[in-house]
Amino acid sequence: MKSLILKVIFLLSLTGLVTLTACAGSTTTKLIVAPTAAESAIAVPVAIEPTNAEPAVPTATASIGKVMVLYFPLNDLTDLPNPPEELARIAHFNVAFKQKLAADGVEIVPVNDKIKAIAVTQSATYLFDHTDIAASLAEGSGADYIIIGVAMKPTYLFVYPRLLLVDVKTKQKVFTNYVQMEGSWLDNHTTASSANRLADKVSAELKKLAGQAMR
Repeated sequence: MKSLILKVIFLLSLTGLVTLTACAGSTTTKLIVAPTAAESAIAVPVAIEPTNAEPAVPTATASIGKVMVLYFPLNDLTDLPNPPEELARIAHFNVAFKQKLAADGVEIVPVNDKIKAIAVTQSATYLFDHTDIAASLAEGSGADYIIIGVAMKPTYLFVYPRLLLVDVKTKQKVFTNYVQMEGSWLDNHTTASSANRLADKVSAELKKLAGQAMR
């Protein structure tokens, strides 16, 4: 009887050992099993640079000076002065001139009310002939220089805008130049080209003055 009980216990022990081994084997198999197709389909996050990134902001043009730019009034000396077409051409010239200066790096200082009042009440050449007054009125505006211009029209054949660049602090004229405009009133391309040429001359002078100031 005793030996029978021992045999039963022995058999039960073997059964338990087999069960434990099977469980262990099953566990091990689960740990090393290859990923299923569904698991393989799961994307692994990867750092990718965005394709729709905003372009770099262009570097602004370095300032070459703060300048108050007065309007070039038309001084028409012909027998039939100030036709609307000529006034329109001069207006286009003024816009193109200031735009080119700004593109070259000139900081345009707004014209103050005192200078505007004089420009309206006085002759077209008044401030051009009295640069010291213009410079005095520009004090406190933050401008380093003031550009005083006039569009002279001595004949029907052409107009030549002239300008003076005046140092606001010293009230001295530091630069003078002009361009000659010919052709049709309706030729805005020629008008803008003339304005750009004159603006380029001013910008070159301002760069030279800025270089001298840094020495």
